[in-house]
Amino acid sequence: MRKRRNLFTILTIFLFSFISNANLPPPENEVLESGNAAEINRFEDSKSLNLGRFPIALPADSVHEFDITKYIIEVKLVPASTTNKFRGHVTIQGKSQITGLNILSLNFVGMVVDSCKVNSSPALFTRNNNLLYINLNGSYNPGNSFAAEVFYHGIPQAGFYFDQNVYGVPVYYSFTEPFDSRYWFPCYDYPHDKATCEVICTVPTGNFVVSNGRLYSVVNNQDGTLTFRWMEIYPIATYLISIAASSFAQIDTFVQLEENRLPVQYWVYPQDSPKAELDFKKTPGMIQFFSGLWGDYPFLPDKYSIVQAELGGAMEHQTCTFWGFPLTGDARYEYIAAHELAHQWWGDWVTCNDFANIWLNEGFASYAEALWQEHEYGPTAFKNHLMAFEGNIFAARNGSVKYPIYNPPTTYLFGTAVYKKGAWVLHMLRQILGDSLFNNGLAYYGQSRSFSSANTEQFKAALESYSGQELDWFFDQWVYSPNYPIYKWSWVYTFVAGKFYLDLSLSQAQVTPPVFSMPVEFKLSTAAKDSDFTIYDTLRNQRLSLVLSSAPTGIVIDPNYKLLSADTVSRYPYLAGDVDNNGLVLMGDIVYLIKILFSGFPLPSPVAAADVNGDCQISLADIIYLVNYFFHHGPWPRLGCPG
Repeated sequence: MRKRRNLFTILTIFLFSFISNANLPPPENEVLESGNAAEINRFEDSKSLNLGRFPIALPADSVHEFDITKYIIEVKLVPASTTNKFRGHVTIQGKSQITGLNILSLNFVGMVVDSCKVNSSPALFTRNNNLLYINLNGSYNPGNSFAAEVFYHGIPQAGFYFDQNVYGVPVYYSFTEPFDSRYWFPCYDYPHDKATCEVICTVPTGNFVVSNGRLYSVVNNQDGTLTFRWMEIYPIATYLISIAASSFAQIDTFVQLEENRLPVQYWVYPQDSPKAELDFKKTPGMIQFFSGLWGDYPFLPDKYSIVQAELGGAMEHQTCTFWGFPLTGDARYEYIAAHELAHQWWGDWVTCNDFANIWLNEGFASYAEALWQEHEYGPTAFKNHLMAFEGNIFAARNGSVKYPIYNPPTTYLFGTAVYKKGAWVLHMLRQILGDSLFNNGLAYYGQSRSFSSANTEQFKAALESYSGQELDWFFDQWVYSPNYPIYKWSWVYTFVAGKFYLDLSLSQAQVTPPVFSMPVEFKLSTAAKDSDFTIYDTLRNQRLSLVLSSAPTGIVIDPNYKLLSADTVSRYPYLAGDVDNNGLVLMGDIVYLIKILFSGFPLPSPVAAADVNGDCQISLADIIYLVNYFFHHGPWPRLGCPG
């Protein structure tokens, strides 16, 4: 003991005779990712093309002057005509929702209106600013019903297309999301007003017409035409009402859902029929899988069908997906088939109340792709799908991702954030709630809004009601705010007095929002075992200290892929050599180091600050190293063993 006291006294006197400030090393350069990579939406290219024609409406309140209850759409296609290819007669059944309704205002663009009727009597009409105003020939109070008819003709400027496929065969089809239904039939063209629908379509012989719901009749007319009558008994949004007609081959299969046998049908170009059987082979299994997650396929006993058409991408019309991708025979677009099928629940069964809430359609269907991968191909395929989404999100950080997924700018309505980040938002909700509450909560949400529409607050309320958890904190930062957390993290450790001391630093570098409050999971590997621990990160900068019985060999952030984030390992944010935690490197640090070793003074924070020679332990060698730094121009102090 006498020798240790003498050494302490000599070193202390010596040091206080030569106190001086130390020069700090240059700061580490910090460069955050930047760029403006193009966003690619392979699913539904045509949706983005449709955006330029009409501005996205403000968030809807689901209340307007009238409620449409049924559309009866009678269409005759005359492709040989140069001026009158499309001849329409639409009956619109509805009810007043106000006192004294006397004018019916409908969305209708282009084509010529020949005449109108109300309750079978002729009615006056006017057109202005892409609206059709029909005089109802009287006044209607709440609950009073009416039936308005519109007779029209021409060539649609959009929404309905006369095309041909790669084999030179004519193909006639509709494609309208978000607001192009108004180009081919007069309607109240907003997604929150659903109605049942009947489509009666007459085409030249040799064509087969596919539409929503069930086929009730086919009439062979004497003028060389066929008339197909389809009926959808379930409420449907206008942008989901569809017609496709061509010379199709029909492939029939089915899926058994408990007592219900659901027809599954594919109408494809005959030349592509063998490939279609392979490409769509797993569709019945997908229907069973999604039914097990969210409840039975919503449109029993109608059908589920996939129909080839010449659109870009694919489109989830109710009971009737239109498919514009090549049929390859190797199922390379299986994940897209899963995406479009999932829309039958999320988009068709429950439709976004307005396009400010489009992530409730597209984020859900995108996550369903990953869920199918997990179910069919295992956890690695699931993780790879999420990793691909994450890469898309990072590439769009200066595009759609810098806006919230709720109510994005029109340019990004069908962008990466809505699809890929929307999927990740659901994945993180699943981690917060757990599989059971998440899956059953989605089913509960679906049942509570079935055959209707929903907005984000209604979705949140349904999950809160089912789970018993308050979720404002999550939705505020992930749905109503832009971006994602950018983590910079690091760790150091050392050994002293028979224990290993590990310090971990976690900071957030994104600008908006300044903090994402989320549980952040880490995997810690030591010589003895691997273990997981979680930091509930609620601060811009946060540190954690652990005492271990064996040396750490590695740490991984988010090992189980639960959190959307960019993360980089950086230098631990602490001044090496500052043993006494005063923000400077002075000879007083040598004194404090001596006191740690010989007088039992408290360890610094981080503990590795006392391991100035970086040999993974605190010992007399660190005192010698620091003395050498001050008096013999030795190397700069180190900070323990870096992670």
